[in-house]
Amino acid sequence: MMNEPIAILIIDDAVEVIKTLSALLRSDYRVYFATDGDAGLKLAKQKKPDLILLDVMMEPMDGYEVCRRLKSDPDTSDIPVIFVTAAADTEDEKKGFEIGAADYIRKPFIPVVTLARIHHHAQLSVNLKEIKRLYSLALDANPITKLPGNNSIRKHIEELLATHQARCVLYCDLDSFKSYNDKYGFAKGDDIILFTAQQMQSVAKALNIRDAFFGHVGGDDFVVTLDSAEAETYAETFIQSFDKLITQFYNKADLDNGYIVSTNREGNLVQFPFVSISISGVDLSSGRYQSYLEVSDTCADLKHKVKMLPGSNYMLDRRKE
Repeated sequence: MMNEPIAILIIDDAVEVIKTLSALLRSDYRVYFATDGDAGLKLAKQKKPDLILLDVMMEPMDGYEVCRRLKSDPDTSDIPVIFVTAAADTEDEKKGFEIGAADYIRKPFIPVVTLARIHHHAQLSVNLKEIKRLYSLALDANPITKLPGNNSIRKHIEELLATHQARCVLYCDLDSFKSYNDKYGFAKGDDIILFTAQQMQSVAKALNIRDAFFGHVGGDDFVVTLDSAEAETYAETFIQSFDKLITQFYNKADLDNGYIVSTNREGNLVQFPFVSISISGVDLSSGRYQSYLEVSDTCADLKHKVKMLPGSNYMLDRRKE
């Protein structure tokens, strides 16, 4: 998905100042504005801008009080605030920094200096957001595959639903994996888990799918989201690639037999097929799904149907609302 432009909120009771700053910024930034403190606070919570330009002298709530409230609200506390002022009093400047201001811009504006200060703090804000996002993913990541885990998967799908994107959610589950683990051991099983994650990404790269999301629910369960129009081609190509390469994880005797012999739940020796993969998916563009739970439940129902089929298969739900 394409990155959105950096968002800047201007809070100033002087319309001419808003016009001047907007003219400087609108070619490179997404600009919002408010003409009083209360409206600015509401807009900051609603839009979550990357940077706020805040006038010091406003009525009835001045910029210092607006800044205090921004910094005391967890939803807006991390947004950097640059005070915009005509005053040159160092005590006022000191007061602003003490309550959380990131910088000051003086009136009248010197365009090149104003843009340089804004760009510096806006880019810094975006970089910090990305660091926090990556840190959150790292905490949630699966230790074997390093892919995002349950919390990140849920958040990602909820964002797709909220923004009504034409995306498909694929739920991928390995078949006959327990029997492989029982015969070859957990270390070899982990190799297959890692192989599966790598193949998911390699196939997307080979098909030039640039904006796919990959998640690892846990165990041998994975999630992929991608553009709805690319889902079937991806599922078919992934299955072909998986079935072709999975044979590298078996010894010659098993390859010659075309199956493995392992103990079932009752303790009896049974022939099991090679590990295959079942993929179930739902198309979010259908408009049928309003919540992550609905998506998850439908994928689970489809998965049970797909797993009843021999070998690797996929099944997508494209029914309309």
